[in-house]
Amino acid sequence: MSHRAVVLRLAALAPLLLVVACAGRSNTVCRADIPLEDRQGLMLAPVAVDGVTVPGIFDTGAQTSAVTEALVNRLGLLGDDRHSSLMSGIGGEGTPQNDALVERLELAGYDPASGHYPVFAVPVDAGHGQPLGALIGADLISHFDIDLDVTGRQASLYDLDRCPDPPPDWLATADQVPLDISWTGRLKLTVQIDGHDVSAILDSGATATVVDLPAAERLGVTEAQLAHEHGGAGFGAAGVAFNSVVHTFRSLQIGREHFAAPHLSVLDRPLQEADMLLGLDWLRIHHVWISYRRHRLFIAPLLG
Repeated sequence: MSHRAVVLRLAALAPLLLVVACAGRSNTVCRADIPLEDRQGLMLAPVAVDGVTVPGIFDTGAQTSAVTEALVNRLGLLGDDRHSSLMSGIGGEGTPQNDALVERLELAGYDPASGHYPVFAVPVDAGHGQPLGALIGADLISHFDIDLDVTGRQASLYDLDRCPDPPPDWLATADQVPLDISWTGRLKLTVQIDGHDVSAILDSGATATVVDLPAAERLGVTEAQLAHEHGGAGFGAAGVAFNSVVHTFRSLQIGREHFAAPHLSVLDRPLQEADMLLGLDWLRIHHVWISYRRHRLFIAPLLG
């Protein structure tokens, strides 16, 4: 068992979309290596929308993919009067609006063939790159097993139906944690906070790790303690604001790895489907393989 001190901070964006993914069509190869961009604490990857490649938030915590209002206007995408979506995130539910009609939305050659996608808006600056164009959710991501190296800014996507080669050697010594894949496509695992089991969603769309208020209260955190702790405000992908404070717990254990005195953000409300979101702050200090096929998360701490 390894031990280290870690500070896990606020999750500013964790979009959870309440819509159902569809069967897809694929022109993928065995393995596709895609670059990752770190922008304002979010992890972006290239995705093609009707043949135009744009940056998209690589989000294991989102059920389905979506397109931005800016991209809808840029490409002149039509609205779908037959389908509307209610976007729900860490701050709560937004306002239902019509989906956008999209002919193809592809990640590494895979297209879920939905035909319509939710529309969202988040204030992510373009900087010196392209404006944010999409959210990449489980309808795309779950087609692959994913070798994810956030610090190295690369993801390797493996289509196991087309891969004759064995997975990377580093998996042999990696810690294995079971994953429960919910009906929404979210990746759920059990971690321990202060020695108690807590359900967590592996959420690469969350800038950091956050525990919801009911879970914190079950762990013995009192209202009086939270009232004297520092925090801040944020908003989710639905545009709804939330507040949180940072509380120091005694311990956090994920697989064999033990974190002493972690500083975890405590949200001012319940989360959906789980007690906490395990976000990019944790992913940045690990090399992981996410296996949708085997319902396993393989974890290797980064050296140095």
